[in-house]
Amino acid sequence: MKIALDAGHGARPGRPHTGAAANNLVEDVIALDLVRRIGHYLRAAGHKTVHTRSDEMLVPLTQRALIAKANRCEMFLSIHCNAGPSSARGVEAFVAESDERSLNIAKVFVSKIVKLGLADRGVKWDNHSQYSRLAVLRGTYRIMPAILLEVGFLTNLHDSALIQDAHWREQLAISIASAVK
Repeated sequence: MKIALDAGHGARPGRPHTGAAANNLVEDVIALDLVRRIGHYLRAAGHKTVHTRSDEMLVPLTQRALIAKANRCEMFLSIHCNAGPSSARGVEAFVAESDERSLNIAKVFVSKIVKLGLADRGVKWDNHSQYSRLAVLRGTYRIMPAILLEVGFLTNLHDSALIQDAHWREQLAISIASAVK
């Protein structure tokens, strides 16, 4: 299978990052690290990968979807870290509204990640996101399963301690890659 791996956010000129930042962690950096790790394990399992962002620079959302489609990917997986009140914690996934195919795959990702110590916030339609109708999902889900994973809250002490641990991130990458069939 060929999988598009999307490291959420990225830097813009004059702006060091566009994602969340808390507890000495920056979403843009963590997402890129995770995508690289996930890609390694996917390729080791015989899959092909396409990265929508290979460095710290921001890639426009529409271009991310175009990269996946132009490379004839069979799945789109966008990796993010969440932010919110310090009490908010856990893993959640978003899929385009009514996309049952992606919903079922996202449930597998979440169930595997929960085993690594994150609370289960479930799988939600993208119109339940604070951003409503997530562009990277909307640009890809009709062609391939498309999932946006939020792998913990940078603003929560429990989640951020896990995310900061390179060994835990390695286990997370293994779990995510093993969910791809």
